[in-house]
Order: sequence, then structure tokens, then C-alpha cells
Amino acid sequence: MVPSSETQDRKDTNSGLLPRVLSAMVMAPVAIAAVWFGSPYFDILLFVFSAGMMWEWSRMCAPNHHNGISVVTAVALAVAMIMYVAGQEEYIVMPIAIGVIIAAARSGPNWLLAGVGVLYISVAALSALWLRTQDGDGLLIIMWLFFLVWATDTGGYAFGKTIGGPKLAPRFSPKKTWAGLIGGMVCAGLIGGLVTYFSADAINWAIVAVSMVLAIVAQIGDLGESALKRRFKVKDSSHLIPGHGGLLDRADGMLSVFPVAFAIICFAGLSLR
Repeated sequence: MVPSSETQDRKDTNSGLLPRVLSAMVMAPVAIAAVWFGSPYFDILLFVFSAGMMWEWSRMCAPNHHNGISVVTAVALAVAMIMYVAGQEEYIVMPIAIGVIIAAARSGPNWLLAGVGVLYISVAALSALWLRTQDGDGLLIIMWLFFLVWATDTGGYAFGKTIGGPKLAPRFSPKKTWAGLIGGMVCAGLIGGLVTYFSADAINWAIVAVSMVLAIVAQIGDLGESALKRRFKVKDSSHLIPGHGGLLDRADGMLSVFPVAFAIICFAGLSLR
């Protein structure tokens, strides 16, 4: 008897569950520990993760030149991060611009996507670095954003699976639903409320609202990465993480959330305490 497609999908899901769980059990504690201890551990992990994501992005946009592009863009990001740590923030635009130009120049017809990818990942990495170095609140901010994105993913999956309903963006991600988006927003709002309750003994409703907005931003980042993979006809950005695909597959929400959180905290003066 030939198994039905539904049965086969269930087998594929179950067979991939163990490596997904094991990978998550390794990655989550490492990420939390790096955030907790701060520099240089957080800086190193942030760089390694970002360099890996730029390698994955270049691999899709410029398969014939991705290794060379990845080396140049990784060096450019490293220089920019060192400049920031050394207190020379005014110069970080230069190495990033060089990385973007070289990535675009070596990527042929996909030059625009390649350049945008390097800029996107670099801005997210530098935003995360700035957020973690904020006196007194850096640790709390990054932990808030980590748990916010994780809650958005978990809530989106749980609500979407349980409720179903109209699709959010079937062209790019056929499994995502509007119910999932709302569920993710609710869970993110709960994280915002809990963080402010335990850090300031009172729920800050502005943070709850911002958390829900950032949940939407995380979903946009997720959909954007799905659209990129669909553009290049790949299922995963790479196979670096067993059961999870690539680094971009795991950090797509973080990539979009970090720059927006940076803008809100830096320019609007938002505080978690």
C-alpha cells in the first residue's frame, strides 16, 4: 500500500522532530548565556551568526561567488563592530558600504538583492550590539526581544494550528494564518507585560503595545525570508542547523526586530523600567 501524502508528511515531521529539539536545546542556552555575560561573548556570537547569515544570503543570490563575497562582507562587518566597540561609531558606515558595494558588484543579475541582504544583516547586527551595550538595560532589552520573538513564533504556530482560518500570505508562506498572527501578537504582548512587571513592579502598557507591534515586525521578517527562498526556489537557506535549516531560517524575525527596536529605543526614548 502506498502511503498517503498526509501520512508521509506526518512521518517527515516526526523524523525531523528529534534533531529540531536537540538543536534547540543546544542553541537556546548558548544564546542566552552569551547575552547574559555580554561582551565579548555576545559580540563574538553575534558576529559568527551574522557572518553565517550573510554566507547563506550570498549563497542564494550569487552561487558562483558566494564564498568570496562572504569573506569580504564578514571582514567588513567585523571592522564595523570593532569600530563601534572602540567608540568610533561615526566611521562604521564605511566598511559596511564597501561590503554592500562588493556584494552587489559580484552578484550579477541579483546585485540588488545581494547588496540589500548585506546591508540588512549588518544593520541588524549593529543594532543588536548597540542595544546590548545600553547601561543598565542592555541585558533586559535583548532578553525581552529574544523572548518576544520566540513567543511570537510559538503563539503563531499554536493559534494557527488550533484555529486555522484565512491565510496571511499564501503566496509566500501557505501555512501562516491571520489567527496565527493575532496569537503571536497576544503572546508577545504578554512577554512585554511580564518583563515590565518583574523589572519595574508594574505593567507598562506602552511596552505591551510596542511588543505587539514588534510581533508584526517579526512576522514581516519571517515572510520576507520566505519570499526570498521562494524567489530562489530553495526550501531552507542552508543545512547548518540539523532539523532547523539555516541561520536565516531561525533568525529571520530577529533580523527585522533589532533595527526597529533600536529606532524606538534610541529616538523615542523607550525604557523597560
